[in-house]
Amino acid sequence: MDDKRTVHGVDVAKAELVIGQAEIEALLHIANMPQGIARWLAQLPPGSWVAMEASGCYHQLLAHMAHAAGMVVYVLNPQRIKHYGRAVGNRGKTDRLDAQLIARYVLREHSKLRIWQPPAPGADALSRLLVRRQALVNARQMLEQSLSGLAELRAPPQAFMASFKCMIAQVELLIRTEIARVPEMAALYQRLISIVGIGPIVAAQLVAALTALRFTRANSFIAYTGLDPRPDDSGTRRGRRRLTKHGHGLLRRLLYNAAMAAARSKLFKPTYIQLRERGLHSTEAIVILARKLARIAFALYQSGQTFDSQRHVKTA
Repeated sequence: MDDKRTVHGVDVAKAELVIGQAEIEALLHIANMPQGIARWLAQLPPGSWVAMEASGCYHQLLAHMAHAAGMVVYVLNPQRIKHYGRAVGNRGKTDRLDAQLIARYVLREHSKLRIWQPPAPGADALSRLLVRRQALVNARQMLEQSLSGLAELRAPPQAFMASFKCMIAQVELLIRTEIARVPEMAALYQRLISIVGIGPIVAAQLVAALTALRFTRANSFIAYTGLDPRPDDSGTRRGRRRLTKHGHGLLRRLLYNAAMAAARSKLFKPTYIQLRERGLHSTEAIVILARKLARIAFALYQSGQTFDSQRHVKTA
């Protein structure tokens, strides 16, 4: 976009939005509330660009309202903005610098960015439930580790563990209910859970990702998981490939766990053995299987087919 005045970077906090533009010193502070956002959006020219970092749930109101008002919306990975700021020589971090940096980044890199679209009905709620389940799982594991080896506290941890188990089960019931509420998600879930190695939680996370962003290419989905290899070449040197680990960290970990289960299955074990015989470490072989599972999941999402072990394993 040639007119910098129509590109707005927004630093999002729970209570306040700080709005800036590239190379323009003036800032606008508004409450992160529907009334203030609506008044600000009403002053913008139609088709203006509104960009923000993903910040838990605090950016969602602005993203939805800006999209409904006819603006072009970008929701950005905070890590990319952080690295971009370092690359352009920013020496500090303030709300003003962050807002201006977001606007500058979108102004220069928009051709490589995905325009934000509202997720499919139910996808937002499903994603929030999955995040809350993982928070409970992490808290339970941390408690188990911190209290292990203390015989005097054996009874209280058992009571805590029972409470955590109950809460996790309740959240998982809500996850299944949310999926069943939307026929499109329910049908996709049934297709995904038929993949060898994919369990209920992995399938639910895949449903949330695929229906929220609606990928058009398998490679885009692989990049979103962070399972895509990063080249490290220079001249004639061919460096070791490592994962980019960009995108959805929880989905990446779940796919890795699913690949570990798949590697022990009758279907995928021969593939795993072949990879190990080629000299790959076990972690490298599991990553390749995780990438294969992600490609199969995308193929089922795009085609509407159920899992066929003969066709999908060979083509993934």
